[in-house]
Amino acid sequence: LLVNLSASAQDALPDLRVSGKHLVDPEGNKVVLHGVMDTPNRYFNGWRWQGWKPAYNDEDVEPCLDYFEKLFTAITDHEQGAYCTVFRLHLDPCWTNDPNLPQVGDGGEQNISQFSKSRLIKYWNKLYAELVKKALAHGLYVILRPPGVCPHDIKVGDAYQSYLKTVWGTVSAANFLKDNAGKVSIELANEPVDVYDSNGQKNSSVALRDFFQPVVDVIRANGFNGILWVPGSGYQSWYNNYAQYPITDPADNFGYAVHVYPGWYGASDKSYNHQSFINQFHTQVPVVDTNPIMVTEIDWSPENPDGEGKYNEW
Repeated sequence: LLVNLSASAQDALPDLRVSGKHLVDPEGNKVVLHGVMDTPNRYFNGWRWQGWKPAYNDEDVEPCLDYFEKLFTAITDHEQGAYCTVFRLHLDPCWTNDPNLPQVGDGGEQNISQFSKSRLIKYWNKLYAELVKKALAHGLYVILRPPGVCPHDIKVGDAYQSYLKTVWGTVSAANFLKDNAGKVSIELANEPVDVYDSNGQKNSSVALRDFFQPVVDVIRANGFNGILWVPGSGYQSWYNNYAQYPITDPADNFGYAVHVYPGWYGASDKSYNHQSFINQFHTQVPVVDTNPIMVTEIDWSPENPDGEGKYNEW
């Protein structure tokens, strides 16, 4: 019975695509998604499965899958008042980094020196694709985010652009992903800050387009025609250059992934006029007039009384 219910939930999930500034189902009905994000990393889940280990390997897969099965069950449980319809899945570098490779620089998530394409392929098949299947079975659309975060400075033609082309060139070649292109979408990168064009100019009008257009081209060349979510600069808060120099997509099936945190878009605990927020959001994200917007990270925690950070941001 449980297997049948799961299959029914997935089968009932209509394919989505972009139409103008909306997501629509096959009948042309506008669709708005609401959901959460998580990462298959024990640290960020409060060590709720297993304890600390220096590396993630095959024996860690089943405990992780079991945990996320519980998570997907909970966030779609209408009896508990949970109505999530989308899940953002981080292809966490704890699975794609090879601890046997030398680490160059610090160990932050922006460091790609230990990235292993073979581990990406291995754990796409063993873990990530299985997590996607579980999410779909619970009636959740899935957004894939690449392993790690952008370095503070990225440049057209640099190693990080090559890294993103490798990651998405590998993942988008998977038949499973192409078979579910109407249900699984791709967020090209996480939180670019400053983007340099090929001439070394910071945040020029063409920098964002020239950095992410080749990534889009790799994905489309592989035959994946699902929705792509394109990030902006400034930790995904500035998109005005795309209005002048937009992404070109042969599938015409993309939107923009935006982040919203306390103090952004002219709003804070002491400045909370909603219309002012909307006006500033439109100034920084003018593509909201032309393409769908997916807010892939958001928080609205009050500030700590001592002025150090937010009360519950993490």
